[in-house]
Amino acid sequence: MRIKSLGRRALFLMPPNKLHNRKYSKSGQNVAEVIHSFLTTTFAGYTCASGNIFGYYNSSESVEYDELREFRVAFKEDEARTKVPELQNFLATICADIGEECIYLECGEDAMLVYPD
Repeated sequence: MRIKSLGRRALFLMPPNKLHNRKYSKSGQNVAEVIHSFLTTTFAGYTCASGNIFGYYNSSESVEYDELREFRVAFKEDEARTKVPELQNFLATICADIGEECIYLECGEDAMLVYPD
């Protein structure tokens, strides 16, 4: 048997209806293609899961519901420890482009919300 460590893991959730429809992108881009390009370039690959992924959260006025697509990456952190901040900055940019308030991100055991500002 041989086992190869892939390092740390990160996952983030995206609304699937905004991934392929350019009308949701302020810059008019296909967000799925942008995510694909970033993840394959930065992390050398990714896994995407769709199906029965949904979430509830409290907004200022009510409980909100979202159906989501999950993206996962595994990576070995470089000495400068730039992978997580690079992913956070990328998600903040996407968040602003598609008009989301924030994007849910997990890195290892840490869970966070990434805001565009």
